[in-house]
Amino acid sequence: MKLLDGKKALVTGARKGIGRGIAYKLAEQGADVGINDYIDDEETQKTSSLVKSLGRKSSIHIQDVSKKENIDKMVDDFLSEHGNIDILVNNAIMQPQNKPFFEIDEEWWDYMMDLSLKGYFFAAQKASMEMIKRKTSGSIICISSVHSYRASENWTPYGIAKMGLRRMVKGLAADLVNTGINSNCIAPGWINNTIPSDDQVEPDSFNAPWVPTGRQGLPSDIANAVVFLSSKMGEYVNGETLLVDGGMIATGNLGGKPNV
Repeated sequence: MKLLDGKKALVTGARKGIGRGIAYKLAEQGADVGINDYIDDEETQKTSSLVKSLGRKSSIHIQDVSKKENIDKMVDDFLSEHGNIDILVNNAIMQPQNKPFFEIDEEWWDYMMDLSLKGYFFAAQKASMEMIKRKTSGSIICISSVHSYRASENWTPYGIAKMGLRRMVKGLAADLVNTGINSNCIAPGWINNTIPSDDQVEPDSFNAPWVPTGRQGLPSDIANAVVFLSSKMGEYVNGETLLVDGGMIATGNLGGKPNV
């Protein structure tokens, strides 16, 4: 028996990288998976094909989740396809994620916050509302970052948004008391998002001597944490942020120019 047999999971920003790794791992553990992104291309289709290759149902939901009306439509379409929602993973992020302080304009700031903070909030609100309506004990997981713990040059708005998520899940834990819904964050360190490759969801490792574990993170490292938090194993974790960073924050070294 798999850890997530019969569960229905929706992952935002699942076209590739961490999102794809999460979608794949959830399917590997028995969940049907809805894949959200704002682009429908061969990468999006590939993520869907990977889920299907594991014998699980996959649906694609193309929406820009910086806007509440799009979020509501995404969740409604997901429910039409799957009938229920047990797991929401908020993972969508804009590119580029960093920008020099004096080059940040209002439009860039607004989209960063709309996508990476406001959008996560309203997706959590909509998903939890549907979970309660269906009497589902569900999981809401938001992808934060090591940048919510330490400052790094040119990463200020991103760090602000990701820090907001850490506070948000604490608030959700209080707001959703006695509903059976848990809300948590995962804070990745330096994750190598050049993968998956054509043949593997991710390769074995990437050297990174500034990280105490000696390698860069992989999408599977984050995906394993998602599985833990959304399964029975993690049901007593609520309102918390789990660092999955190979020890970067422990040593205070963000190193290089991480994509986290």
